[in-house]
Amino acid sequence: MKTRTYPEKRCSREGRIGKIVLTVLLTSVAAFSATGGGGSNTFFSPGNLVVAVEGCGVYGGTCTSILYGAGTNGGYGDNQAAPLTLFQYTPSGTASVAYVNSLVFPQTPAGADFAVSGEYGSSSEATLQLSNLGDYLTIMGYGINAATFDTAYPPGFMTDAYGAAPSGALAQSGSLTTGSYTPIPRVVALIDVNGNVNSSTGLYNIFDTNNPRSAYTLDGFNVYVSGQGNTQGTGNVPDPDNTGGVFYVPLFSTSTTPTAITGQDTENKNGAGVGAQDARNVQIFNNTLYVSVDSKEGTGDNRDFIATLGSPPATSQFGSPTSGVYPGPTQIPGFGNNGGTGKLTITAANTNGINSVGTEVNLSPVSYFFANATTLYVTDGGQPKNDSVTNDTGTPTPSAFGNGGLQKWTFSSGKWSLKYTLGKQNGLPLVANTNADGTSGLYGLAAQVSGGNVLLYVTDYTISDLDKTSLWGFTDVLSATTNPGTLFTKLDTAPGDSKFKGVSFAPTAPSGGVEITASPSGLTFTTSGAGCAPGTYIAPQMLVWTPGSTCTLSVSPAPQSPPTGPLAPLGTPTGVQYVFSQWDNGLTSTTRTVTAPATLTTYTANFTTDYLLTTTAGTGGSVSAGGYYASGANATITATPNIGYYFVNFTDATGAVVSTGNPLSLPMNEPQTITATFALQTTPTITWAAPAAITFGGALGSGQLNAAASVPGTFVYTPAAGTVLPVGNGQTLSVAFTPSDTTHYTTATATTTINVNPAAPPASPANLVITKVLTRSGGNVVVQLTIANTGGTAAANVVLGSVKVGADTATPLPQNIGAIAAGGSATAAASVPGSVGASGAASSLVLSGSFTGGTFSSSARITLP
Repeated sequence: MKTRTYPEKRCSREGRIGKIVLTVLLTSVAAFSATGGGGSNTFFSPGNLVVAVEGCGVYGGTCTSILYGAGTNGGYGDNQAAPLTLFQYTPSGTASVAYVNSLVFPQTPAGADFAVSGEYGSSSEATLQLSNLGDYLTIMGYGINAATFDTAYPPGFMTDAYGAAPSGALAQSGSLTTGSYTPIPRVVALIDVNGNVNSSTGLYNIFDTNNPRSAYTLDGFNVYVSGQGNTQGTGNVPDPDNTGGVFYVPLFSTSTTPTAITGQDTENKNGAGVGAQDARNVQIFNNTLYVSVDSKEGTGDNRDFIATLGSPPATSQFGSPTSGVYPGPTQIPGFGNNGGTGKLTITAANTNGINSVGTEVNLSPVSYFFANATTLYVTDGGQPKNDSVTNDTGTPTPSAFGNGGLQKWTFSSGKWSLKYTLGKQNGLPLVANTNADGTSGLYGLAAQVSGGNVLLYVTDYTISDLDKTSLWGFTDVLSATTNPGTLFTKLDTAPGDSKFKGVSFAPTAPSGGVEITASPSGLTFTTSGAGCAPGTYIAPQMLVWTPGSTCTLSVSPAPQSPPTGPLAPLGTPTGVQYVFSQWDNGLTSTTRTVTAPATLTTYTANFTTDYLLTTTAGTGGSVSAGGYYASGANATITATPNIGYYFVNFTDATGAVVSTGNPLSLPMNEPQTITATFALQTTPTITWAAPAAITFGGALGSGQLNAAASVPGTFVYTPAAGTVLPVGNGQTLSVAFTPSDTTHYTTATATTTINVNPAAPPASPANLVITKVLTRSGGNVVVQLTIANTGGTAAANVVLGSVKVGADTATPLPQNIGAIAAGGSATAAASVPGSVGASGAASSLVLSGSFTGGTFSSSARITLP
């Protein structure tokens, strides 16, 4: 596992609070600029001061309810990504300032522009500098939306999306394109007089897991940047990634290979400035490239100093290597060098009001200003990162002390000498750097020579990350060589959950300056014509034209799209394109010819934003094609199901249901992916039992045509109800079912069979056959009759009407027998007196009767019982 040396961060007395927050998007004051008609109404005013602010950046207040916010009222906490803001002030000399407005750096990418964030609480970033021509402010930040980074590192740091584990601090994020994380570029931002920000310069493979410090441009097209890299090396072992120091790169491009100026990161030996890579403020004065160095790489007498790197425009490593090692910055003579020890002995003349006379200290230079070739002002943080341990004497270690404050150095007899330090005795609330918190020195510096005076504006350098910082003013006499004893004036204090960092004078419009902007920002344009700085640029861009020249501006008629690929600005949306609509004067042609003005003029190319609609269809159907739509337009999306399928809904890229209606009218306010979902139609279940057999001649009815379905609907039978089927077995009955809901269900069919039996032949008529038995009982002759119906039809209303034995009529008569079914029988009995004859005598028996539709009778010779 690689061991890291963390960037320069100092813990507060209470310790670090490991919380991550979501940023609040702070609204900056709109940038006012002249348009094609000319004018000079700008965002920044000449002579004003501009202060870089990390954290909430709300003038006169703070931000609240930041997710995981550890600051006051839930604002930003230490180490968290936060927006960078600029405060503009109008100064009254160095006695007072009046707040004017603020500008928040972009938190979302636009075209080729990166988002720009800072690390709240960092002690050594957000240096603000004015370009050589005075037309730009430059600052470095991290190319990521603050909220995006903070939400990637919640308490516990369970993931390491950007290589910032285990601390989760923004400065600990990786910038290497070879890492296993998403690298965060270190971004150079240029801010012009109109308050426009160009943040299209994203740099990878520098300042890995550490702070970007400063940026300086000589001409507005090339830049030198400084910072600290992964400082793990010891002795003569180089830093493992060589990403610290000073680098050169052309502006307005994304680079993975910035040119190293200071060279390989190795130990600074014996005051020679070998490879000390903790570079702070880089700038150019009198055609010489300077850098302040506050380093703790290596061992031995490594030290902090201001050094030179040759004459710009340097575009290669400085100096010739020895044994493969480049010399690195060359310490300016006499700066902090007490007999080669790398230390400075405090005198009564140069103390900061805290250090005792005779104390040996190391310096910790941050920002500096050459008032002229022999006068140098330096803000010293008072916290040297090395202590020249091999030269230490005494207890406590003398070189552990700093000499924070505003130092004045003069050059004479070939070397620089510290004349005095404006410190505690001048009203700065300095404390010793051995304290737990408080102001140990100064950080930002803006200065200008006014007659025989120097107007100086500085910001605090604090021991604890979140100690309050202020903006101070001081007027010094340029020719003075002793501390005047006058006091600093506190001009303003940073608002809650905010830190003042770098300070600079406001940018001004260059002579012959024009600005070309694009709405939205970060898009390209081309200029052509003599005296018109021909070339292709990324807007916003300040150019210098020769007044009166005929200049042609042009933009591509084809849509422009944001950069793509792994080095595109983090958070760049896919599926976005920008189509030129018109210039600020209403001209719709993509080319525009203008006469170069004599005063600052802004020309704006306006673009419409188009968003890509991607449509897909699930199994079972198709969907209308997508494409690009103008922002705010409605896209109509139609889904068509295949046979056997039905439309279910439209879903977005997350799978969430957008609509169940079809077609869908979709507002295009962002790139969108819409999927049409389909499902198979369900076939209803038909239940139809085979009916019982019927006899030929019977018509089909509900007893046979009685199919049932699992859903409501209608049935059509074949053969239809009322049909008389012929005789036969296994005859087919069919039904076609149409559901009431034809969207989700299909039609269905079913069959069954039925047997038709033949009809029975006609039944024979009733036929009554009489069987009789005579017995003698109680002196009477009893006639027992059995009447059998041998016919095929029942005999109804059978009546026994007459029974005679001999000449005697039997009683009782008539007798109603009732109905006798076919094949059935009935009995009856009648008797006559015994006087009819003696037993064994011959006689006759005659009987008769009737039934519905017929009669019956019987007669026979009998022998009396």
